[in-house]
Amino acid sequence: MNDSNRHPDNNRPRRAPSGAGSDGLSDGRLVEVHSQLAREKEEPAAGFSLTPIFVVFLFCGFGFWAGLYLTRNSGNFAPSAFDLDAPKLPAGGEVFVFEPSAEKGQVLFNANCAACHQPTGLGVAGMFPPLAGSPWVAGNEDRMLKVILAGMVGEIEVKGAKYNNPAGMLAIGAGLKDGQIAHIATYVRQAWGNNAEPVMDTKVAEVRKAIAGHKAPYSPPELLKEHPLGTK
Repeated sequence: MNDSNRHPDNNRPRRAPSGAGSDGLSDGRLVEVHSQLAREKEEPAAGFSLTPIFVVFLFCGFGFWAGLYLTRNSGNFAPSAFDLDAPKLPAGGEVFVFEPSAEKGQVLFNANCAACHQPTGLGVAGMFPPLAGSPWVAGNEDRMLKVILAGMVGEIEVKGAKYNNPAGMLAIGAGLKDGQIAHIATYVRQAWGNNAEPVMDTKVAEVRKAIAGHKAPYSPPELLKEHPLGTK
């Protein structure tokens, strides 16, 4: 077939002029357009821009609310505000007096003392003395509190039987609060047939302060010299 009779193919891509880009623009034209766009781009402002006034008021409001919240709920930042056994100051200004609780004492006793003295208070023969019916926990409360706070090492005799655990009794009270010790002492002095007065947290604090310089555990003779059995 003669080429002169062919119809032009409109779908065939046309070749761009030499030196032109893929969109028909020459390289020089592309550089010129890029330069123009660069000149028209907004230059960065010198220095810094001010914070929007809305953001300033937002942060000030948050700071005021945070200060108000802490003032009302921090208990004046006193550690006693987080102590469940510490006296609380109600809205009326009257201070609640600490009330020793044998029920709370039983829970604390089971967690800290029952492994040795047993939940029954009968102890372990030859090792851990009984607390049920023991004159060591009755009478003068200072004797029992000193054992709890400082510990005790040595042979002890309770109701005619002797007990001597080489490791002695640990100073479990060193890691407890005054109120917690008062609850434990109250429970021990009133459980298993014992019938002694409850112990106040103020008494525990008094004994703790008095024996602050006593670093070693007590011995039974030392305690009996200070607080003979059967005395108040």
